[in-house]
Amino acid sequence: MRARYRMLMSMQKAKKKLLDKLGPAGSMDHVELVVQEACGRYTAAPVFAAISSPPYHAAAMDGIAVRSRATVGASSTRPVVLAEPEDAMAIDTGDPMPAGKDAVIPVEDIDSVEGGFEIRQAAAPRQHVRLTGEDMVAGEMIMASGRMIQPSHVGAMLGASVLKVMVRRRPRVAILPTGDELCEPGQDPSSGKVIESNSRMLAAYVEQWGGVPVRLQPRPDDPVQLKQAISSALKGDCDVLCVLAGSSAGRDDYTPELFSEMGELLFHGLTMMPGKPSAAGIINGKPVIGIPGFPVSAALAADLLLSPVLAHFLGCAEPMPERITASLSRAVPSRPGLVEWIRVVLGKFEDGWVASSLSRGAGAISTLSRAHGKVAIPAGSEGLAAGTSVKVELLVPRSEIEGSLLLSGSSDLALTVLDDLLGKAHPGASLSVSPLGSLAGLAALARGESHLAGSHLLDPESGTYNEIDVSKVMPGQEVALVTMAYRQQGLCLRPDGKRKPRDLAEVLSMGLRWVNRQAGSGTRVLTDHLLAKQGLSFAGVEGWDHEEFTHVAVGEAVRSGVADCGMLILAAAKALGLEFIPLVEERYDLVIPRKMLEDERVVNLLQVLKSPEFRSNMEALGGYDGRETGKVRFLPEDSWSAEI
Repeated sequence: MRARYRMLMSMQKAKKKLLDKLGPAGSMDHVELVVQEACGRYTAAPVFAAISSPPYHAAAMDGIAVRSRATVGASSTRPVVLAEPEDAMAIDTGDPMPAGKDAVIPVEDIDSVEGGFEIRQAAAPRQHVRLTGEDMVAGEMIMASGRMIQPSHVGAMLGASVLKVMVRRRPRVAILPTGDELCEPGQDPSSGKVIESNSRMLAAYVEQWGGVPVRLQPRPDDPVQLKQAISSALKGDCDVLCVLAGSSAGRDDYTPELFSEMGELLFHGLTMMPGKPSAAGIINGKPVIGIPGFPVSAALAADLLLSPVLAHFLGCAEPMPERITASLSRAVPSRPGLVEWIRVVLGKFEDGWVASSLSRGAGAISTLSRAHGKVAIPAGSEGLAAGTSVKVELLVPRSEIEGSLLLSGSSDLALTVLDDLLGKAHPGASLSVSPLGSLAGLAALARGESHLAGSHLLDPESGTYNEIDVSKVMPGQEVALVTMAYRQQGLCLRPDGKRKPRDLAEVLSMGLRWVNRQAGSGTRVLTDHLLAKQGLSFAGVEGWDHEEFTHVAVGEAVRSGVADCGMLILAAAKALGLEFIPLVEERYDLVIPRKMLEDERVVNLLQVLKSPEFRSNMEALGGYDGRETGKVRFLPEDSWSAEI
C-alpha cells in the first residue's frame, strides 16, 4: 500500500495553490464569432457601439408629428386645428421625424378634420420623440471583457451595428477514465465490472461550465500505459487533463505518483468527504487533476476544483449556486477534522424550508439525481442536530423545488408512477420520497418534517390499517388517510432456487437465509405479526439482523445471492425477475394533515392519484388493486368521506 495523503490540505488552500500556478485570469486565446452565434460565450475585449441607437430622431408613438409651437394654447374648450402638412404629419412608431417637426401627439389624442387634425392639448418640445443616441452613442461600451453574452446583449450589439465579437476560446478538457474493471454503458457489469459513467457525467459538467470536453479511451491500472496516455493527452491541444480514479492510496492507484514523476504534484488529499482522494499538479505547464472514482466524490471534486480552473481560464466569476436557508429534519453525525458534504431534498413549509439528508457515501450514485441541494458540515463539528439551520447550495433550479412535496415513510413503486404523472400534469411539481419506514415516516410527519407520509401499518388486534398507529403517533391531529392501493405482500425467491417455501414456517424449516426490513416499517410489522400468528420465531435465522429500507433493496439482496428469501411487494419482485409467493393483501395509505388538503401541491397530487391513468399504470406494475384508490378516511373519526 502507498503512503496515504501526505499532502492533505483544505479545499480553500488547495484551490488557491492550483489557481496561482495558472497565470493571469482570462488567458484563453481569442476567437471572432458572428454575434448571433456568440450567446453564452465570454467576451475577450470590450464591445463598443458602431453607430448611435437610434441613428436618427424617431417617433416613439403612433400619431402625428407636429411643430410644438403650433400647438400652444390648445385645450378642451379651445381646440386647435393643425394644417397638414405644414403643422402636422401622420407618423408611426419608429419613423424618422420629418424636418421642422419636434414633437409627437398620440393618435388617441387627435381628431381628423378636413385639411388637418384637431387637438385639445398642447405638445411640449421632444414629446414622444426618441432622440439620436438615446439608447447608446457611437463609441459607447456595450459590454466589458469577461462577461457572458446573454440574448439581450445579442440584441444590443446588433442594434448598434456590431456584427462580430471577440470571445474567449472555450477551454478544452481531456478526460481520461482509468481502471481494470471498467466496461461501457450497455455492457453486462455483473462479472465484477463497473459501468464507466463518470467521464460522461464530467463531460456534461464541462459543457455546463463553458468548456469543451474531450473523452479519451479508458486505460487500465498500469503505470506505463497511464504515463503514456497522460503524456499523449498533454501534447495535444487540451488545456486541462482530468484523470478519473487512481488518486486514492490503494495498490493500483498511480495518479499522484505519476503527477509527481512527470511534473509537480501540488497536493494529494483534501480535508473533505466525499472527495478526499483528489489530487492536482502541473505537467508541461498544464493543470492536471486527479478525480476520485466514486460518482459522488467525482461530482464534488469536479465542482470544487475543475469548475474554478475553467472560470479562471475564461476570466469570469466562478459559478455561484443559489443558496437558501433550511432546517435539518433529522440529526446528521459527522467525523471531526473533515468538511463533509451531504446531499439533501427540500420541502417548503409555511414557516420555511426543511432539508432531509439522503444516503451518504461516495458511491451513492442515486443521490446525484435525487438531490435538490448540498450542505457542508464544518470540519470542527461532530455533526448537526435536528432542527439546525443550514445553508443549502441548490443543485436544481429553485422553481423545481417550489412545487415539490416531501413524503416520508414506506417506500412503494407506485409512488414513482405518481411522481411521473404529477410532473406531466403540473410541470414543476414533484414528489420526493424519504424511505424511513411507516412508523418513522409518521413520526417525521408529526414533527412537521414532511408534507405527507406513506403508511401500511397493520394493527393485529383490530385488523385495520394505519388508523390506530396514526392516532398514537399524531394524537389529536386532524389527518386524512387517502388510500393509494391495496397491494400484495409475500415472499420472494430466486427463480433458479431449488427450495420453494410456501410460507414462513417452511422458510424456517428449510434453513433459508433471510433479509429483513427495518424495525418500524410496515413490512416488518406485518412479518412479526405473521410469525406470531403461527407461533414462530426467526430470532436465530441467518440474516434476521440484515435490514434493508426498501422493497427493491430486499429483492436485490435475494437476486444477488446475499439472501435466499425476504418479504416484499409483488411489484418489486416482478421488477427484479424474482419468484413471488403471496401471503397477504394490505392497504397502503397516504397520510396527509388536514390543513395540507388546501395546499395547491396536495390538491394537484390527489387529482393525479384519482385519475384513471394513475390506476391503470399502477396496476400494470403487478400486485396492486385500485378499488379504493382516492378514498378518504378522516381522523379523528368525526367525518367520513369518499372524496375530498
